[in-house]
Amino acid sequence: MLRVALAGLRAHTARLLLTACAIMVGVSFLAGSLVYGDTARAAFYDDLARSARNVDVMVRPFSGLLEPSVADRVRAVPGVGAVDPRVVGALGVLDRDGRLLTRDGHVGYGLSLPGDPSLRRFDLARGRLPAAPGEIALDRQTVDEQKFQVDTLLGVLDRQGARHDLTLVGVLDLGVNRQFNGSAVAALTPGDLTALTGTTRYTEIAVAAAPGADPARVRADVAAASGARALPAEQVRGELAWRAGKYVDGFLRVLVAFGLVALTVSGFVIYNTFAMLAAQRGRELALLRCVGASRLQVFGMVLAEASVLGVLASLGGLALSLLVGWGLLVSREFVGAQIPSHPLVVGAPTVAVAVGFGTLLALAGALVPAFGASRVPPLTAMRKVAALEARGRPRTVRLVAAGALGAVGAGAGALGMAGGFDGLPLVLGGAMLVFLGFAAAAPLLVGRLVAAVGWLPGRLFGAPVRLAAVNARRNPRRTAATTTALMIGVTLMSLFSVLLATARVQSGAELRENFRVDFRVAPAAPVGVASERSRVRAVVPAEVAGALRTHPEFEVVAPVRTAPLSGGRAVWAVAPDGLVGSIRPEVTAGDLAALGPGTVALGREQGRALGDQVTFGALGPLTVVALYDDAPVAGGVLVSWDQFAASYGAGDPHLVLVTTAAGSTPLEARQVVDDVVRAYPLLQVTGEADQAEALAGSLDQLLGIFAALLGMSVLIAVFGIGNTLALSVLERTAESATLRALGLSRRQLRGMLLAEAALMGAVGAVSGAVFGGAVGWAAGLGLINAYGHGLPTVPLDQLALFTVVATGAAMIAAVLPARRAARASIVAAVSQP
Repeated sequence: MLRVALAGLRAHTARLLLTACAIMVGVSFLAGSLVYGDTARAAFYDDLARSARNVDVMVRPFSGLLEPSVADRVRAVPGVGAVDPRVVGALGVLDRDGRLLTRDGHVGYGLSLPGDPSLRRFDLARGRLPAAPGEIALDRQTVDEQKFQVDTLLGVLDRQGARHDLTLVGVLDLGVNRQFNGSAVAALTPGDLTALTGTTRYTEIAVAAAPGADPARVRADVAAASGARALPAEQVRGELAWRAGKYVDGFLRVLVAFGLVALTVSGFVIYNTFAMLAAQRGRELALLRCVGASRLQVFGMVLAEASVLGVLASLGGLALSLLVGWGLLVSREFVGAQIPSHPLVVGAPTVAVAVGFGTLLALAGALVPAFGASRVPPLTAMRKVAALEARGRPRTVRLVAAGALGAVGAGAGALGMAGGFDGLPLVLGGAMLVFLGFAAAAPLLVGRLVAAVGWLPGRLFGAPVRLAAVNARRNPRRTAATTTALMIGVTLMSLFSVLLATARVQSGAELRENFRVDFRVAPAAPVGVASERSRVRAVVPAEVAGALRTHPEFEVVAPVRTAPLSGGRAVWAVAPDGLVGSIRPEVTAGDLAALGPGTVALGREQGRALGDQVTFGALGPLTVVALYDDAPVAGGVLVSWDQFAASYGAGDPHLVLVTTAAGSTPLEARQVVDDVVRAYPLLQVTGEADQAEALAGSLDQLLGIFAALLGMSVLIAVFGIGNTLALSVLERTAESATLRALGLSRRQLRGMLLAEAALMGAVGAVSGAVFGGAVGWAAGLGLINAYGHGLPTVPLDQLALFTVVATGAAMIAAVLPARRAARASIVAAVSQP
């Protein structure tokens, strides 16, 4: 029977080719994801390890920073060969136009030069390191973005905001180290670093043991001498490995999830293929039974064919996974996730998962057809070729199963919609049950769906399309399995499309409510190191607000002062005449007109009532005169300008809020703000348009990623449609010849088969778009009820695009089978038994 199974594979190689392609694509995506994960993790680790290169002991403070005397004591420890005390301080770097470079509101960093070349934590991309006062080396990302040139002057700011021009002498390669979050990073001589940042203490001290010294003994002696944490090199590298995994694991989990979806779709294709092959080989199977093969042997033969197919296709998928892994690594570059260059890594677990999943998937897909093949009596199979495939579960069983799954799923979804974000798993789990119910009932529904979709085209394009509809409805189980595979991919694409469109609209509305002003002018917020964190200059000069008020492009220019309070709150005050228009909070109780010395307005979330007496930090006892919501400044505690000055003293504002006057365009107003602020390089301007554009870009990027990943599932489903039609063409050779003999032209026969593929693709795509859109709408409504207002957004244009693309792909898959059927000889085809 094993020889018979192998002979069957050789005889039906062409028929199994597209099924093997479906397995290869699914396995290649799953294995390629693992190749990506292993390679990216190794690349990140190797790149991050440069900060611990040649390091045997890393000295770090228990808190705060290390004093310079600690480095002297470490150098005196016997067995210490090299020491690199590392200083990091906040440093403002200016762009080519003299504006402060920031990343997420933070300025850059100044680094000390390596105390020993062997312990250098960065590489030199070009040029050299600073060797004299007035020289600077800058990171490669900033140099490339700003198009700085070596041996030219570069502007930096000291702690007081004064500008200094230094000569750029080198470009640093920091790799993918995220310690500085993409901010500008510069290496300076010790004198310049101290003068510009005011930082003299160390964040850490790297230590290399002398040749022949015991690293463990050196670490113990260094710990005793320093009074700080002395970490062994293995622990530091372990932290680096964890950090490397952190950069990769989240995206890898997403990839594996989508890979499993692709394999699920492959399972439908495999099932359909073996069901059709079992039906077409009915006489062959019956003959085997007649010559003595038992039911168990027939069952085992079909599974043996599936096993061999699964192993061979899995090995092909494993080879293809190298291309997929490389593609994932490259594609991550396009979404801003830099991954260092590294040879592809294919581990033993990846090989085992690829071959194991592919083989098990082939076996699972062939299990039901093999069982059906073993149950058919020999004489019945010889008389009716389609008997094997025609056998199935009774109609009542399917309806009961579908109804039960649908009812339970709908109930779970209804409960989940009331639970907000926490109920999202219930909504999606209920949707999965409803989908399984649809899959169970699909053979009973697909005929009606095909008739509905094909009714109008049949009237418009005549007999070929009507024949295509009849052919698609001839074997409901076959058509149901084919369309369900396509439906999975389109469903998930539609689901994510609705959720992301809803997120875009809701977040935009939330942004308009909370970002109630057009522009904010505020000082950049540099992040220092440990206990030396401080703003370079935490106020906006008063003359900035005065200059803005002179321009007619602005309706309101409101200086604002703020101060932090305990519990994550903050107090804020607006200059007189500034608390108007969109800057005025939405009052829910009381009146802001009563705001003055001795009074306060609180955010509604504070849980206070009008008339309550409250005390916050330096603010004395205050009486609550108003409650508000949706303010332009977070914090929850609003006092008058005079009350703030009485509690915290006079001073310049911490930010300035600006609203645009009627008749002035946002672009014109932004240009005026930039012109005014240009003289103050430490100030930053942010606007609602900036926030909206960044948000829209992120959501569009997510939609593109999900669409690309789910495209694998759609591709596999398209293979399934092509495979189904290819096998159908072989099965209906005589029938097609008869139609040709009755007057159907070759062009009409091709059109019939293309229309059949289009009908199956349209049913799967439309069902997926409707079902995915409904699930996305339900999930979005649950989230909106908890966190927003309104209704979910359904992007009909995107759903229509998914439907058209999936249907078109199905037609493309049918081109070769249709061409083969149309070119067949009528006489030879009719004469076939």
